Amino acid sequence: MSGPDKSGSVGVPEQASATDASVDEASPVSILKTIDFANARQRLDEAAARQTSTVSYRSEGHCLIIGERASAMAAADRFGEAGATVVSIVPDLTRPAKALSDAGLAVFSVGSLSLHGYLGAFTAIGRGQNGDQSNDQSGDKGSGKGSDPGAIGELDLGVSARRPSATFDCVLDLSPEPLLNVGLPPFGYQHAPLGQGIDAAIDSLSELIGEFDKPRYFDYDRSICAHSRSRLPGCNRCIDVCVTGAISSVGDGIEVDPFLCQGCGSCATLCPTGAMVYAYPKPSDAIERTRTRLRAGSFDTLLLHDESSQAVVDVAGLPATILALAVEEVTAFGIDYWASILCAGVSRILVLCSASEDDPNRHALEEQADLLRALLAGLDAGPDVIQLIDVAGLDDVDRLPTGPDALTALAPVNFVTHDDKRATVRAALDRLAEGLDGEIGDVCALPAGAPFGRIVVDTDACTLCMACVSTCPAGALLDGQETPALRMVEANCVQCGLCEQACPESAIELEARYVRDSVAARRICTLHEEAPFDCIVCRKPFATQRIIDTLIGKLSAHWMFGEEHAVRRLKMCADCRVKDIFTRESGGIDVHSGSDKVDT
Repeated sequence: MSGPDKSGSVGVPEQASATDASVDEASPVSILKTIDFANARQRLDEAAARQTSTVSYRSEGHCLIIGERASAMAAADRFGEAGATVVSIVPDLTRPAKALSDAGLAVFSVGSLSLHGYLGAFTAIGRGQNGDQSNDQSGDKGSGKGSDPGAIGELDLGVSARRPSATFDCVLDLSPEPLLNVGLPPFGYQHAPLGQGIDAAIDSLSELIGEFDKPRYFDYDRSICAHSRSRLPGCNRCIDVCVTGAISSVGDGIEVDPFLCQGCGSCATLCPTGAMVYAYPKPSDAIERTRTRLRAGSFDTLLLHDESSQAVVDVAGLPATILALAVEEVTAFGIDYWASILCAGVSRILVLCSASEDDPNRHALEEQADLLRALLAGLDAGPDVIQLIDVAGLDDVDRLPTGPDALTALAPVNFVTHDDKRATVRAALDRLAEGLDGEIGDVCALPAGAPFGRIVVDTDACTLCMACVSTCPAGALLDGQETPALRMVEANCVQCGLCEQACPESAIELEARYVRDSVAARRICTLHEEAPFDCIVCRKPFATQRIIDTLIGKLSAHWMFGEEHAVRRLKMCADCRVKDIFTRESGGIDVHSGSDKVDT
């Protein structure tokens, strides 16, 4: 991931050059001399309007140095006028302690230390160790080693060191193990275990003085997020894959800290609903940019690589039939992008990924690749349309499996995506199915956890309580309006499992699959339906026979329903039930009169 840009420039997608157009410099108003220049200006303006917003950091360079006192103080001398604060972790220390060096340097000793934040805003809380507290690891991404925030002997180091903002601008961690237990630490944090690489770390931190901008890499639509409903657990894909600790659960949705986010894009790649969208660039812009480049040559392969691999790609001597395309992060591109590009005339997509085997971002790409292969099964496309390769693979690119000729023979097809992930995938698969000759069935089986499928309802157990409908975040489940029924639009189902969690009768099971016929997938189908039960007084339908039978079965032993007229009320709608109570029980119901009869 690239760091924040001090210049403030965040770039725009590639556009046609307008430098050849002439402008009358003598005129006080710029006059567009050619239609080509006008079109180029319009495209640039449109790109600027679509450009993502930025996140700004401000740093004065004051560094918190964590480590053994002598080595930490030696490092502090190298930060010059920006200054530094030193803290040493002494496990047996019962209370935090503060001292001042001869030069006025604040030096702390703590039993444990919690560290949070990012460039320009790191907070550090020191604590002592005693019989009432322990040095537990919180386990939350982005948290450091520390105990309960309410522990006795807590000291805010930024406040005690009299920092103007009560925070530190950057952190140099000399501990054997990093205090921040995340895969990708925040900007402004450097770990130099026991002094290894300390020169490079100090040089890097010393440059972080001033204001810095980076793109806000994501857009998030909470309304379609499948993370949670009514405190029931649903999808955690974005939280699990984030290596920066930027994403956390908040109520029925999630929250992304834009200062911690470093633009990996795996959260958007794995999001089943499209609630999380990569914004740098937008998916539609990335797809259109790639289509434009493909139209400019005769390519049968797309090589997708991040900007850090540009030098390696430049010297790889790739065949002229391979289009090498640099992007911010390859992990930000998944099945919606890949499937769309397969419709643009290439037979395979190579993704250059240098992440380690245990990197969550690599796992995200592999999961997406397996899903695309499963979706293309039966379309005569083969498994080699998408391949993850490393740098060594560039040397043997000619030996890599080629994609099917049937794909390159297809006439390129463009379609509007509107940044709707699921609609983009379906549009691309529809066009591939139309152009390829494979023998395909109506339904494609998918591995468990895939974001397409349906639910299977046990109609003997289902009472049509509609708990599943109320928790569905994607509009896949519908009620029957005036009829007691459970209906479904399979194209909308993301297999989040919230309906399964919400069902009080355990009557729902998930089935991952993909219906190829888009018309059929978008059709409303009935999963379970029963005749309505009419109120015995006004004859208004208000429930089903199964619900009434269940209520009577569960409440018949309760003292409040020991008499026939009370049981009869269960067969009335809400309005008639209230009227009957006031008619029969003019003095009201004494809810305590039979409380001794309740079986506890």
